[in-house]
Amino acid sequence: MAARGTLGKGFKGMLLTNPFFNVWVGEAYLFLFSNKGCDKLKRKKQRNKTKTLLLIVGIPVALILGLVLSGNLYIDSLLNKTIRSRKLTDEDAMINQEVLDQVKNNHHIVNIALFGSDNARKAQWNDYEMERADATKIISLDFDAKKIKITSLQRDTLIWIPEPYNDYEKLNHAHWRGGPELAVKMLNYNFDLDITQYVGFSFEAFSHLVDLVGGVDFVLPEGLLSQMIYDIGAREENGVYHLNGEQTTYYCRIRETDDDFHRMDRQNEVILKIIEKLSKKNLIELMDIVNEMLPYIETNLTNNEIKNYVSSLLSFDLKHLDQFQIPSKGMDSIEKVIEYNGFSPIYMMENYEDLAKELHWNIYEDEDYQPSSTIIQLEQNIQREFGS
Repeated sequence: MAARGTLGKGFKGMLLTNPFFNVWVGEAYLFLFSNKGCDKLKRKKQRNKTKTLLLIVGIPVALILGLVLSGNLYIDSLLNKTIRSRKLTDEDAMINQEVLDQVKNNHHIVNIALFGSDNARKAQWNDYEMERADATKIISLDFDAKKIKITSLQRDTLIWIPEPYNDYEKLNHAHWRGGPELAVKMLNYNFDLDITQYVGFSFEAFSHLVDLVGGVDFVLPEGLLSQMIYDIGAREENGVYHLNGEQTTYYCRIRETDDDFHRMDRQNEVILKIIEKLSKKNLIELMDIVNEMLPYIETNLTNNEIKNYVSSLLSFDLKHLDQFQIPSKGMDSIEKVIEYNGFSPIYMMENYEDLAKELHWNIYEDEDYQPSSTIIQLEQNIQREFGS
């Protein structure tokens, strides 16, 4: 016991005689009982209140951020199902500087090429000859006017396919000769465009999408077209025909009843009906459709570009899409029908400079556009090669 008491007294003595201990006690006394110490306590309490408030606010904010991030990751996982191709620079896409000088500084418009090809899946393509782009359209996102413009190009138009092919062809063969990248080059070279981005899909994908939205309805007058649609099994009631995916694809591709210009009209009509159907779907249904469709899509758009465009489209007028055809005068724009490299019909147009002007009026509403030197030379070359 004596030893324990001695140890206790000795420990206390050591503390009391330790100068560092005395300094600490003195500072603690001043902190606790002086005005300065009281102020610090008050500030400490205030800091604790602030921390509590931040905690209360921070938890839901963190949850929201977590949901946003997880949602973003989920959307990326969906978009990663698309077939991705490399990004194209202006040089890769053969964009003419003369064109950029006229359009880039005056407009906030993004042009995206849309190719509807005959192939079912990319696995069926080989290294050189892919599938013809049965439908070639330019989707113009006008961020100034908040609207979308769709321009359809006549598939049998005589054009020049640039390197590495370097020969005349019909327009839809550019995709066949070198895939979407060569088709983008062809569009920029022959029409003074500034396209670097594209989306491609097969008509099998198109058919699948129509089925996913529940089919589409058309009012068709009596005649050969309605008879052909009836013959493939479409349901009809009071002149309204309900078409499934396969039947709708057939409807879009019919050429026997009229010409390619009417067929382009039918394709755009179907696009509008699909958009109308999609607009009535809820978010879960839309995500299911996106999940089903993305593996059929090829694009060189990045995930961020797609998300930014979709976000911007929320402010667009999606009920009214501007639609155009090039050439605008239909069959009256054709100077002559030719055969070349064993293919026919190929339509030599009356004036290729006018085609570029029409296109720029449609997309940019620029009535003063001056075709580039490339278009002027193209016009001269075609007239020399095929003109009478």
